[in-house]
Amino acid sequence: MLSRLRRKDLTAVPRVSFAAQAIELDGRDTIILKGVAISLIVLHNFFHAVSPAEGNEFAFHPGDFAVFLDAVRHPSLAIQAMFSFFGYLGVPIFIFLSAYGLAKSHWEDEASWTAFLLGRIRKLFPVFGLVILPWMLGEAVHVGVHTFATSVVPQIALMLSGVSPLVPGGGMPPVGPWWFIPFILEFYALFFALRWLTKEFGWAGLVVLALAGVAISSVAEPVLAPWKINLYETPLGRLPTLCLGIGVARYPLRVKTPLVVLAGAVLLLGNEFRSLWPFTFTAASVLALWGYMELRGLLRESRTLARLGRYSILIFLLNGIVRDDLVRFARTPLLQLLFGGISAAATITLAAMIQERFLQPATVQRGEGQGPSTKGQEPTAKEQGTGGRVIHPTTSPAGL
Repeated sequence: MLSRLRRKDLTAVPRVSFAAQAIELDGRDTIILKGVAISLIVLHNFFHAVSPAEGNEFAFHPGDFAVFLDAVRHPSLAIQAMFSFFGYLGVPIFIFLSAYGLAKSHWEDEASWTAFLLGRIRKLFPVFGLVILPWMLGEAVHVGVHTFATSVVPQIALMLSGVSPLVPGGGMPPVGPWWFIPFILEFYALFFALRWLTKEFGWAGLVVLALAGVAISSVAEPVLAPWKINLYETPLGRLPTLCLGIGVARYPLRVKTPLVVLAGAVLLLGNEFRSLWPFTFTAASVLALWGYMELRGLLRESRTLARLGRYSILIFLLNGIVRDDLVRFARTPLLQLLFGGISAAATITLAAMIQERFLQPATVQRGEGQGPSTKGQEPTAKEQGTGGRVIHPTTSPAGL
């Protein structure tokens, strides 16, 4: 009885209105948010390939919102349209968490820029290799050695070096979702500069930088379009969300009702008006934080979301591969839903098998990591739920 009461104390989170408290996320929170985000992304990746409601993921397309509204009115197409059009907004959650996690765990890091970057690479590349290397072997057999060597290998090399979005026509890798790999590497390379700017100019510097990023990306978009370079595939185009993550980590932020309403309006109107579109990613992050904090006590209890969060990097790497083999069977609305579920289940199962076989098992115990971390402190191994080894949100082998 006593142990049951103690366990209840660990897992209970008081229901406090988001407007009344500053945002403070611990290791459990980031894992759960990753679970929510990767669920949205997996379903988006499949339904985006079969639904006419494509969404404005990397560029603003006039008329797409009207197509979405038309599709969502049909019951048999509504689910596909919702995830296709809005599911990609799980990506800004990962971008926010990456910035938030580094600003918490590496703000006073005295390591050199080179040592920091090599540390990120050492943690991520072995996980990348578990999926990318077998895929490359299969692709070599599928397309032939000559095509593989002259086309696929250069694309992968550019992607893993982090420069593919800046090479004309090189932004999207062979497996679409892998665009996030060069993005996160570029962010790691820029983190020291963002940290210095914040220390020098405070939150005002972050606001100016975010607005400058939007202005530069908007002006450069039509200029770079002939070369197929899209700055929204780089940290420059996503600076508002990155700055939000850093700002929330370093300054007390309370999101009150007016800001929530504003974020909702920007998210919706940004799909109709080009001038607001660059801010939709940050608006989605604000709404995700608000929704999570309102449901925090319930969501933190979820073993399923916790496991998805820990498997998130492998799910992200595998999903595009699994999806491509199943999309061709989704010829009717019912089959779209069926194979969308099969694609998600197969991806998660493969990710779990690789995680449990080659990486640290994603053991999730009721109550682990439930206590909020002290502001400014490193999360403990117990808080992170890593079996005695501290893993920061952005350096976990289970999440970018």
